[in-house]
Amino acid sequence: MPDRAALTQRAIVAGARAARHLPGAVGGMGVYFWAQHRLAEDPRSAPWREDVDVLLGHADAALGRGRVDAALRWFDKALRLCFDGSLHQAGSSPLAADPEGFLRAVRMSRTGRIMLPEDPPTPREPVRPAPRERGDGPARLLVIAQENWTFIRPLLDALEERYGVEVRTVDVDDLAAPGFADRDRILRARYDALQGGELLETPPELAEGFDWADVVLVEWAHHVLTWVTQLDRAPRRLAVRLHRFEAFTPFPLLTEASRIDHLLYVSPPVRTMLCRVAPAFAQVPAQQVGNLLTRGLGPEPGAESDAERDPHLIVQVGWLREIKDVMFSLDVLERLRAHDDRYRLRLIGPALRADPSSDTPYQRRVRERLAAMDEGAVEILGRREDVPALLAEAGIVLSSSRHEGTHEAVMEGMAAGCAAVVRDWPETAAYGGAATIYDPRWVVADEDAAVERILELADPAVLAEASRAARAFAVQQRDPDRVLARYAEGLELGERR
Repeated sequence: MPDRAALTQRAIVAGARAARHLPGAVGGMGVYFWAQHRLAEDPRSAPWREDVDVLLGHADAALGRGRVDAALRWFDKALRLCFDGSLHQAGSSPLAADPEGFLRAVRMSRTGRIMLPEDPPTPREPVRPAPRERGDGPARLLVIAQENWTFIRPLLDALEERYGVEVRTVDVDDLAAPGFADRDRILRARYDALQGGELLETPPELAEGFDWADVVLVEWAHHVLTWVTQLDRAPRRLAVRLHRFEAFTPFPLLTEASRIDHLLYVSPPVRTMLCRVAPAFAQVPAQQVGNLLTRGLGPEPGAESDAERDPHLIVQVGWLREIKDVMFSLDVLERLRAHDDRYRLRLIGPALRADPSSDTPYQRRVRERLAAMDEGAVEILGRREDVPALLAEAGIVLSSSRHEGTHEAVMEGMAAGCAAVVRDWPETAAYGGAATIYDPRWVVADEDAAVERILELADPAVLAEASRAARAFAVQQRDPDRVLARYAEGLELGERR
């Protein structure tokens, strides 16, 4: 029997479907909720652009009547549809394909011309602390984030240990009044700043932190960064770390990039795309950095591991989401098995549910394709804790994705000695592609090139050399000392002690 939440959701969807034809705000809300439902069901067929036009029309009408808050709420709903995760995480992002075309309707609306002006006014300067004489004392680093500290915590611990940095952290959800602004207030603050130069009040904990710190780092370049750049106080130096996720949100468009002193980014293609979407970021001094591998580099693979490595075993970590495009991997595998039926594909990570009734259209296609594969051709392991050992058994780690930031699982496979075969992620190709991160020799343009490369690696001598090169690359790129040195340089934290 369906639970209450499911029944409530069904009622909302049914109501939205009926209400979307009504005039006024009720009809607009119907359009919004019905559009969200269709995007979740099948983003490829959903007419989201038409729905965005309706919502922008409501925003402009409200603005024409002087109802600014109402206009911004409708404008935000249009942004929410444009940047719905279903559109951009399925591997066919219209933003990545054509940033200018994707944003044209939003930018050309009356509200959009105010919120996203081509020639914005010079922003009012926030109050900054006086310069601090550090002397021989340690650097002071304040880090601001919201909930997701997964990637930054190991780096902060290591910087404290190896560079003697004094680190303080602030989770914006823990701030006292006036606290962290919600999305409505962030949009209103953007409007007020552009119209009259008003800035938001800085919470006392942050004001104290700005006075204390030599540099403030905002983890994730999304709504928290947008908010920090709207405050009436600023740190001595503001840095931000950009991952992939933030480039597919509207917040870089709403951020006052001139407040940022340094951008740390993990992926060159993502930064390049960001600068096309929000050109002001191109003016921010930037530096590429890496992450510490979650499981570390592990031991150096030796001759014994080379002998045990199966040259016909291909491993892929993370495959269920459409953006990972496991269909590419299955096509490659099928063609390889036409040459030699010893080739197998090992899939690690979240798998399809046991009950197929809840499958998305993409998951149905994957399920059907897996069922059609030869018995034993595909090994589905689900979530595992022994990933390094599973990687070490394989000859090749494969990236089949349509878009990635760095694809950390590939680097983990290389650390374990797997030869890398990396598809030139189609949605990053226009921004430099996978070869901006991995050796171009390991990047393949299409299925033909992937099959050719994997067949070359069947030669034990070729595989052994590729394995050594992969391990050396992973060590060079993710050696903890090298990774930390880049952060210390970008954040001006001083020399290692």
